[in-house]
Amino acid sequence: MTERWQREMAKLHRAELPADLWERIMEGPRLQPLPSRNPSRVIVAATALALFLAAAALLWVVFTPFRTTGRTFGGPDVIHVPLRGEVSPVFLPDGRPVFVVHHEDGTVSVVDAFSSHRAWGFEEPVVWCPSTRQFVEWAHEAHFDEYGTWVSAGPAPRGLATFAFQVVERDAAGDPTSIRIGAMRAPDPGGSAPITEPSRPPFCPGGEPVTFTVEASQVWDSPAAAVAAQPEGWIAVNGTLSVASDGFVQLCSQISDGRCEGAAVVRGIDGVGLLVNVLLPYPNGTGYEKPHLWLARVRGGVLDDLAIGDIRTAG
Repeated sequence: MTERWQREMAKLHRAELPADLWERIMEGPRLQPLPSRNPSRVIVAATALALFLAAAALLWVVFTPFRTTGRTFGGPDVIHVPLRGEVSPVFLPDGRPVFVVHHEDGTVSVVDAFSSHRAWGFEEPVVWCPSTRQFVEWAHEAHFDEYGTWVSAGPAPRGLATFAFQVVERDAAGDPTSIRIGAMRAPDPGGSAPITEPSRPPFCPGGEPVTFTVEASQVWDSPAAAVAAQPEGWIAVNGTLSVASDGFVQLCSQISDGRCEGAAVVRGIDGVGLLVNVLLPYPNGTGYEKPHLWLARVRGGVLDDLAIGDIRTAG
C-alpha cells in the first residue's frame, strides 16, 4: 500500500489544475440551458387581452372629462359684480349657487344661496326680494338681510354662509367690477330659537323674487344617466322623489304604475321622517313628490346634497 500511495502522490504533484477551478466551485455546476419553447396559444391570448384592457382603461381616463363636463353649469373663475344696490345670482366654477351683492355703500358681499335650515336633509335655496332687500328661504320662509344675517321667521338655526373674494378690477369710483371668489366663511350665529314659532312676514311683497336660471341644455332628464356620467360639481336634474315604506329614497325620471324609472339613489334624506310627517298625512301629495327641477351632486354612485327650490330653466 505504501508504494502505491507514493505513485499516486507523484501523479498528483505532476497534475496541472484548471485556472478557473475556484470560480467553478463558487458558481456551482454548469448546466446546459434549457431549449427555448414557443409560447402557447393560451399565453398569447392572455397577453393580448391584458394589453387591450390596459389600452381601454387609458382611453377611459383620457376621454372621461370630455364626456362629463358638457352637462354641468359651473360659472367662470372671475365673476362680474352688479351695479350698486343690485344683486346677481351666479354659479361658482363648481356649480354652487351664490348671490353677489353690491351694497349701496359700494361694498360687496358674496352670500351663499343655501339656507342654514335643512328640513329632512334637503338643501333649501333662498331667493332675493328686491322690495325688502332680503333673502327668503323658498320652502320655510326664513328671512335674511343682504349680508346674510338672519332676520326673522324660521326655522333657520343661523344666518347664511358668505364667501371671501379678491377684487380683480375696479371702476373709476373704486367700486369692484369683477372678483374672484375664494373660501366659504362661517355664517352669522344668530337664528331662530328651536322652541319658538317666529312670526312669518310676507314672502316678497310688491315684487318678483330673483332666483337662479339654468339653461335647458344643462339639465339632466334622467337621474340614472347623471349618476352614470359622474359629473363633477353641482348639477341640475329633472325628477320625482320616491320614498319607500322603509324610508329608502330615490329620484326617478318618472313613476309609472308605481315603478320608479331612470332611478338614482339619494343619500342624506331622512326618508322615514319625511314619510311619516309630510307624505302620509297629505294624501293629495306635496311639493316633494311632484316632478321638479333639483340641484344635487354625484358622489360615490348616488345623488348627494339634494336641493329643492325655485330654480328655473331657460331655452
